[in-house]
This record gives sequence, C-alpha cells and structure tokens, in this order.
Amino acid sequence: MLAGNAPANGFELRFRRANGERFDALIYEAPLIDAKGRHTGWMGSVLDITERKRAEELARQQQERLQQTARLITMGEMASTLAHELNQPLSAIASYCTGCLNRLQAGSIRPDELATALEKLSGQARRAGQIIRRIHDFVRKSEPNVAPCCLSEMLEDCVALMEADARQQGVKLVLELGRGLPAVMADRILLQQVVMNLMRNGIEAMAATRRDRRRLSVTVQAMDGAVLTRIQDRGCGISSENAEKLFSPFFTTKTEGMGMGLNICRSIIEHHQGRLWFEPAPDGGTVFLFSLPVLSEPPMTGVANSHDERAADV
Repeated sequence: MLAGNAPANGFELRFRRANGERFDALIYEAPLIDAKGRHTGWMGSVLDITERKRAEELARQQQERLQQTARLITMGEMASTLAHELNQPLSAIASYCTGCLNRLQAGSIRPDELATALEKLSGQARRAGQIIRRIHDFVRKSEPNVAPCCLSEMLEDCVALMEADARQQGVKLVLELGRGLPAVMADRILLQQVVMNLMRNGIEAMAATRRDRRRLSVTVQAMDGAVLTRIQDRGCGISSENAEKLFSPFFTTKTEGMGMGLNICRSIIEHHQGRLWFEPAPDGGTVFLFSLPVLSEPPMTGVANSHDERAADV
C-alpha cells in the first residue's frame, strides 16, 4: 500500500471492536496529493460490510438448496425407470441363488457349474451396487467439493443413470469420449446435475420425433485450453421467441416445469469459470454446449485416455 499498489477496488480485513466484537471491513486507501503535486499524506475509508457478507452467505446457501431441490426433482422423475433398472439385477440374484440351492439339495451340480453361477451372481450384485452408488452420490446433500475431475468418468456415470429412461422413451444414447482429455477443477456432483438435466431435456424434446430418429449424443473433447462437452438431440428445436428467455429464472416450456433447471445449470458452469450456451443442430434439434478450463496437469489416465462409443438401443 505504501508503494502505491493498493487495489483500486479496496481490500477486505476483519477487525475487532473495543468490546471484542468482530466485523468485516472494506478498506480503500489512496495517497493525498496537494495542488503542487506533493504527497502530503494518505486518505482512507473503512466500510463495515458485515451485513453484505452475511447476505452473500445466505444467497450462497439458498443457491445450494435450490441445486439440491433440482437434483431431487430429477431423481423423482426418473424413479420408476430406475426402480425397474434396479429390479433386474435383484431378480437375477434371487434366480441364481434359488437355482444353486435346488441343485445343491438335489446333489446334481458340479463344482465348476456352481462357480460359474456364483460368478454371474456376483456380477449382478456389483451392477446393483453401482446403480445404488450413482443414485446416492447424485442426491446426497454435501458441501461443494472442488477437486480434479475426470469428465469422461463423470459422463459415463450420467449415461448409466439415464440409460433406463432413454430406453423407455425409445431414445438411442451415444457417448463419444475424446483422446487424452485433461482434467478440470470442478465439483463432480454439480457437473452431473448439469449433464443429467441437459440429457433429460434432450430426451423430452424428442417426444414427437420418429422413433427411428431418436438419438441423443454426448461428446467431449479438449480444445484451446478448455474441455468442451456437447449434448445434441434430434428434437423440435428452440424457437427464436423462447431462445432469448431460455436461461431466465422460472421460465419453462414444460407444462409442469418449474423453470429452475437451465438457470441453475448456467450458474453452476459459470461458478466453475466456464460457459454454457446452445446452438441449432445441423440435422435438426438442439445442441447444448459447455466449456470448462483445463487443469494444468498431465492428462488423467484410464478411461479418459480412450475413445469410446456406447449405445443404449430400444
């Protein structure tokens, strides 16, 4: 500050009053220059911003509650299809157990046959566990946890959660992962919320599309110091009238929509120093895009360094 480098927007400090009470203050400092250009002293102002900081914290907590509510709404809409998806491995586990017990009681099963059945049973149990883990991770209430995040793994979880719903709606899901994707610094659960909201919107937008054309593609690639994710549908598209209001709070084109989804999605992406926007798709429909700055580290290993395409057919 004495060297003349005090920030023009001021700086914050926490002070303590004579009675021991602490308060947040915004301080402005500038040199006092007289008419002859001489530096004769300093000018300073101290503003009590305790209430402003309290209001900012309250707004942050309200935003977190809105995000949690939006996640619960999404999971509520998916509940029936997820219950059906979870019922399949549980039914298979029960069938394998019953079959093994019957053969054991009859004394007509060889050890190798029993081992094969148990391996299949174990695989179904792992599948059920993965479904439950993804649901639990998505809906649990937690403090923001910003850490290095592999978008490829996060997108695979989102596709796995949405596969059952897409299959029920006759939509083919395609996931394409670019090679050598760098990590991003992000809250994995919040990014999942964005992707699943955009995927659900894309699936619902294709309700009037011919079943053989219903395709939702999710692609991710690195470009110009950022990681770009694209979610493209073949739906009805977005009219110019709705385009201007699409990200406005409480605006929705759905009969029973609350208008929180896209507004919250944009807030989450911007909180991660990214950008969210949409464009008309070349072959009809809409493509939503969001970019996130890369983390200055080597590419993450494993699935992030592969090119993968998966499809969930009708």
